[in-house]
Amino acid sequence: MLEPWEGEATLNILFWDIDGTLIRTSGAGLYAFEQATSQLWNRSVDFSTVRSAGMTDHSIAAQIVEAVVGRQPAHEEIIALTDRYETLLPQHLAKRACRILPSIFEILNHFRHQDNYKTLLLTGNSRIGSEIKLRYLGLAHYFDFSYSAFCDHRSSRIDIAHSALAAAEALCPQEQSAKLFVIGDTPHDIQCGQAIGAYTVAVATGSFSVEQLNAYSPWWSMDELPPPEQFRAQIEGIAKK
Repeated sequence: MLEPWEGEATLNILFWDIDGTLIRTSGAGLYAFEQATSQLWNRSVDFSTVRSAGMTDHSIAAQIVEAVVGRQPAHEEIIALTDRYETLLPQHLAKRACRILPSIFEILNHFRHQDNYKTLLLTGNSRIGSEIKLRYLGLAHYFDFSYSAFCDHRSSRIDIAHSALAAAEALCPQEQSAKLFVIGDTPHDIQCGQAIGAYTVAVATGSFSVEQLNAYSPWWSMDELPPPEQFRAQIEGIAKK
Protein backbone atom coordinates (compact mmCIF):
# COMPACT_ATOMS: atom_id res chain seq x y z
CA MET A 1 0.00 0.00 0.00
CA LEU A 2 1.26 3.46 -0.92
CA GLU A 3 2.10 5.97 1.77
CA PRO A 4 1.20 9.69 1.51
CA TRP A 5 3.77 11.70 -0.42
CA GLU A 6 6.32 13.56 1.70
CA GLY A 7 8.95 14.41 -0.91
CA GLU A 8 10.05 17.83 -2.10
CA ALA A 9 9.80 17.28 -5.89
CA THR A 10 6.54 17.28 -7.82
CA LEU A 11 4.53 14.07 -7.38
CA ASN A 12 3.27 12.78 -10.72
CA ILE A 13 0.14 10.64 -10.33
CA LEU A 14 -0.61 8.49 -13.36
CA PHE A 15 -4.22 7.26 -13.48
CA TRP A 16 -4.66 4.48 -16.04
CA ASP A 17 -7.75 3.18 -17.79
CA ILE A 18 -7.74 -0.60 -18.33
CA ASP A 19 -9.61 -1.88 -21.40
CA GLY A 20 -8.18 -0.58 -24.66
CA THR A 21 -5.40 1.26 -22.80
CA LEU A 22 -3.49 -1.30 -20.76
CA ILE A 23 -4.92 -4.48 -22.26
CA ARG A 24 -7.22 -5.98 -24.87
CA THR A 25 -9.37 -8.98 -23.91
CA SER A 26 -11.17 -9.75 -27.21
CA GLY A 27 -14.57 -9.04 -25.69
CA ALA A 28 -14.20 -11.38 -22.72
CA GLY A 29 -16.17 -9.01 -20.52
CA LEU A 30 -19.15 -8.87 -22.88
CA TYR A 31 -19.12 -12.65 -23.26
CA ALA A 32 -19.19 -12.92 -19.46
CA PHE A 33 -22.12 -10.47 -19.33
CA GLU A 34 -23.88 -12.49 -22.04
CA GLN A 35 -23.58 -15.73 -20.08
CA ALA A 36 -24.57 -14.02 -16.83
CA THR A 37 -27.69 -12.61 -18.50
CA SER A 38 -28.64 -16.04 -19.82
CA GLN A 39 -28.19 -17.62 -16.39
CA LEU A 40 -30.23 -14.97 -14.54
CA TRP A 41 -33.07 -14.32 -17.01
CA ASN A 42 -32.77 -17.11 -19.59
CA ARG A 43 -32.68 -14.39 -22.23
CA SER A 44 -30.21 -13.25 -24.87
CA VAL A 45 -29.26 -9.64 -25.61
CA ASP A 46 -28.33 -7.95 -28.87
CA PHE A 47 -24.98 -6.56 -27.79
CA SER A 48 -24.76 -4.37 -30.89
CA THR A 49 -27.24 -2.11 -29.09
CA VAL A 50 -25.17 -1.95 -25.88
CA ARG A 51 -22.72 0.95 -25.58
CA SER A 52 -19.59 -0.44 -23.95
CA ALA A 53 -16.52 1.58 -25.04
CA GLY A 54 -15.56 3.85 -22.15
CA MET A 55 -18.68 2.89 -20.18
CA THR A 56 -18.69 1.59 -16.63
CA ASP A 57 -19.55 -2.00 -15.72
CA HIS A 58 -22.54 -0.60 -13.84
CA SER A 59 -23.76 1.29 -16.93
CA ILE A 60 -23.28 -1.74 -19.20
CA ALA A 61 -25.21 -3.92 -16.75
CA ALA A 62 -28.01 -1.34 -16.55
CA GLN A 63 -28.36 -1.29 -20.34
CA ILE A 64 -28.51 -5.09 -20.45
CA VAL A 65 -31.10 -5.42 -17.70
CA GLU A 66 -33.28 -2.74 -19.30
CA ALA A 67 -33.15 -4.62 -22.62
CA VAL A 68 -34.08 -7.88 -20.90
CA VAL A 69 -36.89 -6.71 -18.61
CA GLY A 70 -38.21 -3.87 -20.78
CA ARG A 71 -38.19 -1.21 -18.08
CA GLN A 72 -35.85 0.82 -15.94
CA PRO A 73 -33.70 -1.69 -14.03
CA ALA A 74 -33.85 -1.97 -10.27
CA HIS A 75 -30.58 -1.41 -8.43
CA GLU A 76 -30.71 -4.97 -7.09
CA GLU A 77 -31.00 -6.36 -10.63
CA ILE A 78 -27.92 -4.44 -11.79
CA ILE A 79 -25.93 -5.66 -8.79
CA ALA A 80 -27.04 -9.25 -9.38
CA LEU A 81 -25.85 -9.07 -12.98
CA THR A 82 -22.48 -7.47 -12.18
CA ASP A 83 -21.86 -9.98 -9.40
CA ARG A 84 -22.56 -12.90 -11.72
CA TYR A 85 -20.42 -11.29 -14.44
CA GLU A 86 -17.45 -11.09 -12.06
CA THR A 87 -17.86 -14.75 -11.19
CA LEU A 88 -17.82 -15.76 -14.86
CA LEU A 89 -15.12 -13.34 -16.05
CA PRO A 90 -12.04 -15.53 -15.32
CA GLN A 91 -13.24 -18.40 -17.51
CA HIS A 92 -13.96 -16.04 -20.40
CA LEU A 93 -10.54 -14.41 -20.15
CA ALA A 94 -9.04 -17.89 -20.41
CA LYS A 95 -10.99 -18.53 -23.62
CA ARG A 96 -10.01 -15.31 -25.42
CA ALA A 97 -6.85 -13.90 -26.98
CA CYS A 98 -5.92 -11.44 -24.26
CA ARG A 99 -2.83 -9.24 -24.56
CA ILE A 100 -0.95 -6.36 -23.01
CA LEU A 101 -0.82 -3.35 -25.32
CA PRO A 102 2.42 -1.89 -26.77
CA SER A 103 4.88 -0.24 -24.35
CA ILE A 104 2.64 -0.87 -21.31
CA PHE A 105 4.87 -3.40 -19.59
CA GLU A 106 7.96 -1.28 -20.22
CA ILE A 107 6.33 1.94 -18.98
CA LEU A 108 4.90 0.36 -15.83
CA ASN A 109 8.18 -1.34 -15.06
CA HIS A 110 10.06 1.92 -15.63
CA PHE A 111 7.95 3.85 -13.11
CA ARG A 112 7.61 1.07 -10.57
CA HIS A 113 10.46 2.25 -8.36
CA GLN A 114 10.41 5.99 -9.14
CA ASP A 115 9.79 7.83 -5.87
CA ASN A 116 8.05 10.83 -7.44
CA TYR A 117 5.56 8.73 -9.44
CA LYS A 118 2.41 6.93 -8.31
CA THR A 119 0.78 4.53 -10.77
CA LEU A 120 -2.94 4.06 -10.09
CA LEU A 121 -6.15 3.13 -11.89
CA LEU A 122 -9.11 5.25 -12.97
CA THR A 123 -11.44 2.83 -14.69
CA GLY A 124 -15.05 2.01 -15.44
CA ASN A 125 -14.37 -1.54 -14.27
CA SER A 126 -15.37 -2.62 -10.79
CA ARG A 127 -12.53 -3.21 -8.36
CA ILE A 128 -13.09 -6.98 -8.50
CA GLY A 129 -13.26 -6.96 -12.31
CA SER A 130 -10.09 -4.86 -12.48
CA GLU A 131 -8.21 -7.23 -10.19
CA ILE A 132 -9.35 -10.26 -12.20
CA LYS A 133 -8.26 -8.80 -15.55
CA LEU A 134 -4.94 -7.37 -14.42
CA ARG A 135 -4.03 -10.42 -12.35
CA TYR A 136 -4.74 -12.67 -15.33
CA LEU A 137 -2.36 -10.65 -17.51
CA GLY A 138 0.29 -10.21 -14.82
CA LEU A 139 -0.11 -6.45 -14.30
CA ALA A 140 -1.92 -6.22 -10.96
CA HIS A 141 1.24 -5.76 -8.89
CA TYR A 142 2.03 -2.46 -10.63
CA PHE A 143 -1.01 -0.72 -9.12
CA ASP A 144 -2.13 0.18 -5.62
CA PHE A 145 -5.82 -0.70 -5.63
CA SER A 146 -6.50 1.06 -2.32
CA TYR A 147 -5.83 4.50 -3.89
CA SER A 148 -7.34 3.70 -7.31
CA ALA A 149 -10.82 4.63 -8.55
CA PHE A 150 -13.38 2.11 -9.83
CA CYS A 151 -17.05 2.18 -10.83
CA ASP A 152 -18.30 0.04 -7.90
CA HIS A 153 -22.01 0.61 -8.58
CA ARG A 154 -21.57 4.10 -10.06
CA SER A 155 -22.54 4.75 -13.69
CA SER A 156 -20.84 8.13 -14.16
CA ARG A 157 -17.18 8.33 -15.15
CA ILE A 158 -17.13 11.87 -13.74
CA ASP A 159 -18.09 10.53 -10.31
CA ILE A 160 -15.25 8.00 -10.56
CA ALA A 161 -12.87 10.81 -11.55
CA HIS A 162 -13.76 12.77 -8.43
CA SER A 163 -13.05 9.64 -6.40
CA ALA A 164 -9.63 9.56 -8.09
CA LEU A 165 -9.09 13.21 -7.20
CA ALA A 166 -9.91 12.48 -3.56
CA ALA A 167 -7.36 9.65 -3.62
CA ALA A 168 -4.74 12.00 -5.07
CA GLU A 169 -5.45 14.56 -2.36
CA ALA A 170 -5.05 11.86 0.29
CA LEU A 171 -1.70 10.90 -1.21
CA CYS A 172 -0.43 14.44 -1.55
CA PRO A 173 -1.30 17.02 1.14
CA GLN A 174 -2.31 20.47 -0.07
CA GLU A 175 1.05 22.03 0.71
CA GLN A 176 2.83 19.58 -1.60
CA SER A 177 3.02 19.85 -5.40
CA ALA A 178 1.29 17.23 -7.56
CA LYS A 179 0.36 16.77 -11.21
CA LEU A 180 -2.41 14.41 -12.30
CA PHE A 181 -2.36 12.52 -15.59
CA VAL A 182 -5.24 10.40 -16.92
CA ILE A 183 -4.30 7.91 -19.64
CA GLY A 184 -7.12 6.36 -21.65
CA ASP A 185 -8.42 5.36 -25.06
CA THR A 186 -11.91 6.91 -25.21
CA PRO A 187 -13.52 10.35 -25.09
CA HIS A 188 -14.91 9.39 -21.66
CA ASP A 189 -11.36 9.11 -20.32
CA ILE A 190 -10.50 12.54 -21.69
CA GLN A 191 -13.64 14.13 -20.27
CA CYS A 192 -13.28 12.62 -16.80
CA GLY A 193 -9.62 13.70 -16.69
CA GLN A 194 -10.54 17.22 -17.71
CA ALA A 195 -13.25 17.29 -15.03
CA ILE A 196 -10.61 17.01 -12.30
CA GLY A 197 -7.99 19.24 -13.89
CA ALA A 198 -5.75 16.38 -15.02
CA TYR A 199 -3.50 16.30 -18.06
CA THR A 200 -5.19 13.86 -20.43
CA VAL A 201 -3.20 11.36 -22.48
CA ALA A 202 -5.29 9.80 -25.26
CA VAL A 203 -4.07 6.65 -26.98
CA ALA A 204 -5.83 5.16 -30.02
CA THR A 205 -5.39 1.51 -29.08
CA GLY A 206 -9.11 1.02 -28.42
CA SER A 207 -12.18 1.81 -30.50
CA PHE A 208 -11.38 5.44 -31.35
CA SER A 209 -8.90 6.91 -33.81
CA VAL A 210 -6.52 9.73 -32.94
CA GLU A 211 -8.67 12.08 -35.01
CA GLN A 212 -11.77 11.13 -33.06
CA LEU A 213 -9.95 11.53 -29.74
CA ASN A 214 -8.50 14.90 -30.76
CA ALA A 215 -12.03 16.26 -31.13
CA TYR A 216 -12.15 16.22 -27.30
CA SER A 217 -8.94 18.25 -26.91
CA PRO A 218 -6.66 15.91 -24.96
CA TRP A 219 -3.37 17.31 -23.69
CA TRP A 220 -1.44 14.65 -25.65
CA SER A 221 -2.63 12.06 -28.18
CA MET A 222 -0.98 9.26 -30.17
CA ASP A 223 -1.64 6.03 -32.05
CA GLU A 224 0.09 3.99 -29.35
CA LEU A 225 2.17 4.75 -26.29
CA PRO A 226 5.87 5.49 -26.89
CA PRO A 227 8.83 3.87 -25.12
CA PRO A 228 9.12 4.76 -21.42
CA GLU A 229 11.90 7.32 -21.83
CA GLN A 230 9.85 9.34 -24.32
CA PHE A 231 6.73 8.97 -22.22
CA ARG A 232 8.55 10.21 -19.13
CA ALA A 233 10.15 13.14 -20.98
CA GLN A 234 6.70 14.37 -22.02
CA ILE A 235 5.31 13.97 -18.49
CA GLU A 236 8.24 15.71 -16.85
CA GLY A 237 8.17 18.51 -19.39
CA ILE A 238 4.82 19.64 -18.03
CA ALA A 239 5.62 18.68 -14.44
CA LYS A 240 8.53 21.14 -14.36
CA LYS A 241 6.48 24.07 -15.65
